Amino acid sequence: MHFSLLETFRAVVEKGTTQAAAESLGLSQSAVSRRIAQLEEELGLPLFVRDRGRLIATRENRLLQGQIAGLVDHGARLTQRAGELKAGNYATEMLRVAFPASLTMSIVPTILAEFLKRNERVQVELHTGAYDTIERMILDERAEIGFLRMPTQRTGLVTTPVIEVPTVCVMPRGHPLAEREAVSVGDLHAVPLILLGRMRLPRRDIDEAFWAVGLRPLVRVEAHSVQSACALAARGIGVTLVNELMARDFAHLPIEIRPLRERLLHRFAFAVTDGVPPTEIARQFIDTSITRFRSLLSEGPKSA
Repeated sequence: MHFSLLETFRAVVEKGTTQAAAESLGLSQSAVSRRIAQLEEELGLPLFVRDRGRLIATRENRLLQGQIAGLVDHGARLTQRAGELKAGNYATEMLRVAFPASLTMSIVPTILAEFLKRNERVQVELHTGAYDTIERMILDERAEIGFLRMPTQRTGLVTTPVIEVPTVCVMPRGHPLAEREAVSVGDLHAVPLILLGRMRLPRRDIDEAFWAVGLRPLVRVEAHSVQSACALAARGIGVTLVNELMARDFAHLPIEIRPLRERLLHRFAFAVTDGVPPTEIARQFIDTSITRFRSLLSEGPKSA
């Protein structure tokens, strides 16, 4: 199977149409269509349903997307590595790591700066995404290690516990609740809230904490990342309850961060593929990260 077929498939999936994929690959639309048909023939599976000029992904397509994306990434890294060797760049090792975007404002850059200073011959490829995306990256071998919230959702992962993080209350600067040293769930009665997505474990813990004191949260916005929740709080839209570690990455915003009296914990770990032990470089990166995370949290909540 030619690598170009897989590369074309990925372009069609990412761009949405054969025309857009053709433009990104520098090919004609008919050439892209021929490559997709050839890939389907070689795999013996239908990847798209043709409907009046549109391509609709089949179930088989969706199940194969992660593996094909991983193969394309492997091929791109191989080509890049060959070019580096040809140019005389003999970096000893590549480390591929994946983090939630909500940690990449300052915390992950600080970790990377410290790690790379001690490992000058290592190259790092940094991926970001939601937790379920990171799990797929690890299983598809697009990332060697990933930072995940526990418990994980997929089998086939081995985790190294990193840290337990309390929930904090994040509010706009100058908010009346900022006068308190700590905020309780009862203090949030009738306060407009920005809460992270329903049906997730941290959200269920928050909802149960409100129900335990006979209250129902006044949710104004459902957010799906700590980054967006803190940004919305900074604009005065409401108050949010998020894990302290990620809240720290947004302390530069006009917000106030206060401890939540109720102890709602978030547990995080680094994960690797089961049966594939981390390299020595990966273990060093994990140790560097754990040290930085624990040092950060030992300082206590801070605001801008």
